[in-house]
Amino acid sequence: SSSSSSRSSARIWLHLPIAFAVMGRDYYGILGVSRSATASEIREGYRRVAMKWHPQKNPGAKVEAEQRFRDIAEAYDILVDPLHRKCYDELGEKGLKFPSPNESREPYQYVGDPFALFATFFADANPLAAAYEQDYEGLAPSLDKKEVEKPIEVIVPCTSAELQEGSSRRVTVQRTRLGPNGKAFQESKLITMPVRPGWKAGMRVTFKGEGDHTTFAKQPGDLILIIEEKTFSSSPLGQTLVAAED
Repeated sequence: SSSSSSRSSARIWLHLPIAFAVMGRDYYGILGVSRSATASEIREGYRRVAMKWHPQKNPGAKVEAEQRFRDIAEAYDILVDPLHRKCYDELGEKGLKFPSPNESREPYQYVGDPFALFATFFADANPLAAAYEQDYEGLAPSLDKKEVEKPIEVIVPCTSAELQEGSSRRVTVQRTRLGPNGKAFQESKLITMPVRPGWKAGMRVTFKGEGDHTTFAKQPGDLILIIEEKTFSSSPLGQTLVAAED
């Protein structure tokens, strides 16, 4: 009956909050670590699975490897951040990404570059460095031999505290892109870059293909964010407007 159906629906709704925290993806499982893992164990888990699923090491399963590689980066991004991890532990993936209207925090969304994270994580010890320089996106060797647009390089000022303790910077970049009709247009691109504890001034973080694209005769250029240590007070929104270097 309709009344029985209503009662059933009501019972399901009432039970949702109880199960809420266990819904969604298991970020600990993605990294192969326990829920009580230390920060060093999380880093080791990322190192292990990122190496295993790097798309360049899985040319026969490119689509699966690319998706897993991105999931691994997202899992690491969440679990290495104490605030994100605490929220995930308490509310699960959905609670992290879709806060209730009475919560003041912003919804989480992974906007990083999994390949830039990989390169930064391994730094000079990057075991795939040679291949990385040739094929930064980690795909099978590209048949597209078109010239690449000149990259946009921007300075991202960070305080010494942010570099020591970790933070995130929201950077608005002016760039040229192509519309579906091939006509170039100017736009402001908002990039959120996680700043990892221990990063140093001069570090370069590359977002592949996120720079200028002025013609279909060329591949999109890269956006390169360069860390600079500054003494300043962050704006209330933590947002910095930066322009390309000449």
